[in-house]
Amino acid sequence: MDISTTTIPDSTQINFDDLALTPVEYTVEGVSAGTPEQPVNIALKETPGRAFRPAKSMRRVLVAAWGPDSSVYVGRKIALFGDPTVRFGRDTPGGVRIAGLSHIDGPLSVPLTVSRGKRSMFTVQPITEAATRRVSRG
Repeated sequence: MDISTTTIPDSTQINFDDLALTPVEYTVEGVSAGTPEQPVNIALKETPGRAFRPAKSMRRVLVAAWGPDSSVYVGRKIALFGDPTVRFGRDTPGGVRIAGLSHIDGPLSVPLTVSRGKRSMFTVQPITEAATRRVSRG
């Protein structure tokens, strides 16, 4: 018996604990509006019933890479990873970040706010077939 499937959180979203430090590739199945706290739900083909709910900084990366019209995101690839350095206020709970995207010509660097008054470049790589592993959860 493979007990790793019993460690998956009972949640409607992809969480830090779901991902390793190595990017996992997903296929965007749809994008819908969420709540005021988490305004975007990105449905992923490989995780039915569990959405990627990107933080504001990752939404900025998506807009920079793919544009503001989320209807064009369907069918595109996104590679996600768990980043233990993600901060929320004074805490560092870790979070989900984008490692790679299809439909970009090369590495894309976007300036993101890391703390009040401080910005840092965040780089996303183009997805190639050999660059990431696909998720295989039952």
